[in-house]
Amino acid sequence: MHNFTEKHNKMAGYLQELYSKHRKLDDEIKMLYNNFADNMAINRLKTKKLWFKDEIHRIEKELKEL
Repeated sequence: MHNFTEKHNKMAGYLQELYSKHRKLDDEIKMLYNNFADNMAINRLKTKKLWFKDEIHRIEKELKEL
């Protein structure tokens, strides 16, 4: 039972970190749009944001299966 709780807590902490990074990237992208930044820079951040979103969904699924 201890391993379950430890694994769950570790994954939940990682999930919170991903949520935070995802929101931060969203804010950065909005700022770049508002400042008419280079599309290439915006696209890189969007790609990174999508990776975080995919990882969030993967971890959420794993947590539900525990």
